Amino acid sequence: MTVMDHDPAEVLSDLTEKQIEVLDLLLQHKTTKQIARELAIAPNTVDARIATVRDKWGTVDRKATARVYAHLLETCEKPTCGFSPLETDVLHDHGFLRELPGSPVFAVADAQYWHRAAGPGSQGFLEALDTRFGKFGRLGAALALAFALAATAVLSLAIAAGIEKLF
Repeated sequence: MTVMDHDPAEVLSDLTEKQIEVLDLLLQHKTTKQIARELAIAPNTVDARIATVRDKWGTVDRKATARVYAHLLETCEKPTCGFSPLETDVLHDHGFLRELPGSPVFAVADAQYWHRAAGPGSQGFLEALDTRFGKFGRLGAALALAFALAATAVLSLAIAAGIEKLF
């Protein structure tokens, strides 16, 4: 007797809220790491919740579990992935891009926007560099960037000189 032989509403009611959260994100084709980040849990916890559902339903892998879950939701006439397929607003929602400043000119003040757009608890590039390598890491990164720019300039001049010799 498979999970499809039971009442779909009953099968769905056997799931915990946490399992439903994970399965909803699984339907959006998110990886274990992406689900873990979004729910602020460990990747092992995500895998354990999926494995528990797989054991309950007797499915062989994540894809089969997601297919069964989507089928159960459709049978119960519940929207999948947290939105109705008929919603048109989803097509126009581009996350942080919808709040970009109107001017195409970048100013130093705009850098604060990108730091805020990353979300609470997230670090900017420089802060992450400081956390990992300390202040000397930031200095090293600045020197490496300066060296890369200088090398690019020298290479561009060498290419220009080579092209000039051809003509």
